[in-house]
Amino acid sequence: MKFAQFLLKNGSVAGIPKQVERFSKFSPSPLSMKQFLDFGSANACEKTSFVFLRQELPVRLANIMKEIDFLPDKLLSTPSLKLLTSWYSQSLLELIDFLEKDPDDKEVLTSFTQTLVNVRNRHNNVVPTMAQGVVEYKDAFGVDPVTNQNVQYFLDRFYMSRISTRMLMNQHSQYSTL
Repeated sequence: MKFAQFLLKNGSVAGIPKQVERFSKFSPSPLSMKQFLDFGSANACEKTSFVFLRQELPVRLANIMKEIDFLPDKLLSTPSLKLLTSWYSQSLLELIDFLEKDPDDKEVLTSFTQTLVNVRNRHNNVVPTMAQGVVEYKDAFGVDPVTNQNVQYFLDRFYMSRISTRMLMNQHSQYSTL
């Protein structure tokens, strides 16, 4: 696994590759618009959202990280992609810390919501950072039509996944602060 090798080689937390493998075995849960809106309704329970998201967000992040791993090695070696993978690694570690926490503990719920806000803020520059990585790659290695097509396919999936993940985090954090 290239991503795992990168993390280990660069002195990052050794447990990340294992967590990526663990959570990427699951598919993200599909949500209808009704389910999504129900999470944000006045009748929804912050606890219910927490129980769902503490499992769902690591699955989504791990799946994104797994897809990043399929990018060309030369693209993964760009400074921008190294930074981006560090953001995803840190966010995954922060979120899995809540897996065994008590959903009835108000402090846990408050801490989880703050963690979501921190993760969301950390990922604010994912799109320009990914774009910069692609530019760095093209500047260093030139343009290859096959690689370009594969990278474009990845980017389409990556950005859609990112949008849905951010929507879930925003829905929970906005509801929780009301």
